[in-house]
Amino acid sequence: MNALLLKRKITKRLNWLVLVAVGFMVLPAHSQEQSAWSDDEFIAWDDEAFEDEQGFSEVSGFLSVDMGNRLQGDDAIPTRKTLRDLRLHLETEYLLPESSFVFKGDIWIDGVREQSRGQLRELAWQGSLSSLGDWGRSWDAKLGQQVLTWGTGDYVFLNDLFPKDYQSFFSGRADAYLKAPALAAKFSGYFDAFNIDLVLMPEFEPDISITGDIFSFYNPQLQQNIAPKLRVKAQNTPDDEEVAIRLHKSLGSYEIALYGYRGYTKQPVAMDDMGDPRYARLNVYGASVSTPVGSGLGNIEYAYHDSREDVLGKDPMVPNTHSRTLIGYQQELSMNVTGAVQWYAEWQHDYNAFIADSPFPEYEQEKVRHWITSRVTWLGMQQRLQTNAFIFYSPTDSDGYAKFSVSYSPTDTWQLAAGGNVFWGEGSHTFFSQFKDATNAYVSYRYYF
Repeated sequence: MNALLLKRKITKRLNWLVLVAVGFMVLPAHSQEQSAWSDDEFIAWDDEAFEDEQGFSEVSGFLSVDMGNRLQGDDAIPTRKTLRDLRLHLETEYLLPESSFVFKGDIWIDGVREQSRGQLRELAWQGSLSSLGDWGRSWDAKLGQQVLTWGTGDYVFLNDLFPKDYQSFFSGRADAYLKAPALAAKFSGYFDAFNIDLVLMPEFEPDISITGDIFSFYNPQLQQNIAPKLRVKAQNTPDDEEVAIRLHKSLGSYEIALYGYRGYTKQPVAMDDMGDPRYARLNVYGASVSTPVGSGLGNIEYAYHDSREDVLGKDPMVPNTHSRTLIGYQQELSMNVTGAVQWYAEWQHDYNAFIADSPFPEYEQEKVRHWITSRVTWLGMQQRLQTNAFIFYSPTDSDGYAKFSVSYSPTDTWQLAAGGNVFWGEGSHTFFSQFKDATNAYVSYRYYF
């Protein structure tokens, strides 16, 4: 069964890659052919000018060394190492007259897992669809491996159902690595009434979540943290497509957006009949508004996470339908100092039915869980020195998480950074409190070229 599922996934991904590759070859060529004629009017091309615009751009990137340790022992993890990376990042672009291919990739030696690893962060064609006719002039596309994001939250995600890498985030890797890449086709349309972003992903791409490789997590049945190197079985990982859409519009000083998503929970929070973790069907509908408020910028966002496998909320093996709400505000506090605050609430629907059927009701979260976050950023020494402090606190769970960092870049060629991830809480089972033994500090050196 696993071999058949794997074969089906490989075949589906190869078919998608072939389709994208055909698009890469056809669209740029067709674009050149059609652009020479517009409404039957001949346009004289300057071949030498376009030759200057085509070809590979200069390869750039960085080489980095990152090291991190937990500040205390974890009985479930035999080592204190949380980060040991020797990383090479490369990026370049191949320019065509009206489009381009982009590449961004990483290879690194992971000293915690003691293995070499790689990640293709971008390999995509991007450009206008004007070659497809009048309707195409309003559309841009990006086809291939890419990093996707939207929404108004700062480290808090309501309508952004694109994959995240929480192992990298908690280890102290750069914030860019919180967003994991996915194979997708993104189409962006621009119209007088509204703008639209449509994202089609041929195969479900989950989060890179905490699985016991580096950080342990709480098991309610054993009433302690465990690190089993959790793996989701192939038959419990869907290979269906995901679809996400955003409609957005500027109305005066207001930025308004509507969101939709059809796919699966991004983490394996459901269970099968054997008690093994799996992903459950999920639809998400939401909206957001951003606008200047006083001397700063305010935002409100809402998302309805519709659990399609348990409409009544009575199945303890499937996560409940719930609503997420975020209110945020940021402003410059003084010269080179910026502050931001957020209030986030997560409201479980059909909560009484869920608790009545839960095998561990004492470990379930509150009907309404709150987070309060704050961020302070300071830039000094002509912006060569940057410090960041971000704090989560949950008054309902009585736990929290603080992320601190400081970086120094005296020139454009190198950067030295240090920071820490601190977790605390009264209990052992709440979201942040379960990672108390994961509290760590890290240092990083990065050389740019």
